[in-house]
Amino acid sequence: MASTPEEWLPILAKRMDARAEKIAELRAYASGNAPMPEMGQNTRDAWKAFQKKARTNYAGLACQSLAGRIVPTGVAVGSSQKSPAVLALRKVWRDNRLSVVFADAILNMLSVRYGYLITGIRDGEPIITSEPPEKVITAPDPAQPWRARAALLAWRDNDAEKDFAQVWVPGVRQRFSRSVKTDSGTIRGTIAEGWELDGEPEVYDGPVPVFAMENQDGVAEFEPHIDVIDRINLGKLQRLVVTAYQAFRARAMKNLPDTDDDGNEIDWAKRLDFAPGALIDLPEGIDIWESKEVDIRPLLDGEKTDARDFAAVMRTPIDVFIPEGQNQSAAGAENSHKGEIQKAKDRIHRCGAPMEAALLAALRILALDDGDTIKVTFEPPEHVSLTEKAAAALAAKASGRSQRWIDENIWGMSPDEIEAEETNRSRELEQAQAAAGAITAA
Repeated sequence: MASTPEEWLPILAKRMDARAEKIAELRAYASGNAPMPEMGQNTRDAWKAFQKKARTNYAGLACQSLAGRIVPTGVAVGSSQKSPAVLALRKVWRDNRLSVVFADAILNMLSVRYGYLITGIRDGEPIITSEPPEKVITAPDPAQPWRARAALLAWRDNDAEKDFAQVWVPGVRQRFSRSVKTDSGTIRGTIAEGWELDGEPEVYDGPVPVFAMENQDGVAEFEPHIDVIDRINLGKLQRLVVTAYQAFRARAMKNLPDTDDDGNEIDWAKRLDFAPGALIDLPEGIDIWESKEVDIRPLLDGEKTDARDFAAVMRTPIDVFIPEGQNQSAAGAENSHKGEIQKAKDRIHRCGAPMEAALLAALRILALDDGDTIKVTFEPPEHVSLTEKAAAALAAKASGRSQRWIDENIWGMSPDEIEAEETNRSRELEQAQAAAGAITAA
């Protein structure tokens, strides 16, 4: 088995090239750029532009809706709230804007199968970044797939006209480079081949600091249902075509005279201007024929049915795709969210471990790893709206839960927010006691 960066580079590069086409396809669907229906090699630009109007970003909406229930809020280390490790990771979280970094990695995982986190060092401080699968690939540990035996990061610097690659193996990081053009002058379109060593290898402590977030079964959320998306887009295209032809319905005029009452020849091309009043000014006795209009309501109903089918197979609330679904009953809305909530819980378990591993690598850089368990906290996926959270908090309080537990598990507060809230409550209690004492003394 490969062990050095030079041995792993061609292996990982070929794997990245092999999956590049599929990743590009998923990215297109998730970004609202799905393939246009009824395409041909000789399709005219006007038809292509018209077809673009037939695409709705169902894939992106589904991923964004689920990502909205997977919201990391902070980090805890062991049971301590004031240990050096806790305080250090809160600073790492703030300085790296990890709420944004983790959210980007989660959306990549849902949209294109994988999201990657890389822990590095800049000016002696740990930095954690989110990278897409277009740039990163790992050789996963079979026992813990979020950990890597080796990893490759590849990118292009257009200003320098060079490609760069960085390969990690346990304890060693090596950089490679190459020209963006081949010997024949063409732009390189693959990752494999052409690399040369760029500098000396760098030594670091610990395992490979690249962590993979892989979606369930290694597929994007919408990937098994791409055919449904294509069917919806095709149905919308057909409706738009019918509607467009309705705007240009065929019309004809019968019994048009060649001359006026004085015997002068009539130039109907000048007489019939393209204006609403043109038909009103026609002489009496002229018949106007118009083709029969087409009822597009069945097409509209079919589009809604397709959207409901997609919502059902995706276990996504229908109101994400059809806004009028918001008018359903409270019980119906609750039931429609159950599937998405269950998915969110599963995805939280899948993405939590890589996040915690990235933070552990940051602690090791700071020499503060004391063996305590690191845990990333998330907003409860069941409680999204303020009304839901308030009702759940009241129920939890009545059942005897502590206020700190409610703040963390229902309100979804970060450790910093919980600490600030506890300080505010203590201050309010002191003010209330002081006011009560003043009243008693009076």
